[in-house]
Amino acid sequence: MQPARCGERPTGMKAGDLTHPLTAARPLARAAVALACALAMASGLAAAGCAGSPARAGSPARTGAPVPAVAISRLTVIGARAAKASGDTAPLQMTAVLTTHAKALTSATPGDVVSGAGDVPVFLVTMRGNFVATAASRPPGAAAPAGSYLSIVVGASTFQVLDSGLSPSPPPVSPASLGPVTYLACHPH
Repeated sequence: MQPARCGERPTGMKAGDLTHPLTAARPLARAAVALACALAMASGLAAAGCAGSPARAGSPARTGAPVPAVAISRLTVIGARAAKASGDTAPLQMTAVLTTHAKALTSATPGDVVSGAGDVPVFLVTMRGNFVATAASRPPGAAAPAGSYLSIVVGASTFQVLDSGLSPSPPPVSPASLGPVTYLACHPH
């Protein structure tokens, strides 16, 4: 992926935080992605086995390692549902990287900080497609936030979506710089 051009950067938010001081300039995009992820989670992630047991029974995932095989199908379902909730049922590309929460935020939601979560293992799922957050609240007549890159941060032990970002340009920090990239099927069965 290419770094963002001058003046372009992904937007994002921490769950439940619509007024983060470093990203308050893009509240519509952040709200849209949060809503899309909430819809994806509410649509039955637990029924698909996307909550509960950790990626590796008995030990936390090791950041910098490849995405564990047992996590790939769960991440594919989570990513596909987030993409569908954001208006794209067939993203062009979906990747996952095992990294830390702090590093994932540099790619998904630059400028965001989650205190105490810096070394927590997470999966960064990055998708390329045509995303429109039609469910986002916005002023009458305003266009829905849209972008070509949707990033979600998923807890490695809980498989819960922790953060998300929507951008018209590639993430400024390439997921490949954070660890080995695993390509996920864009059309899970």
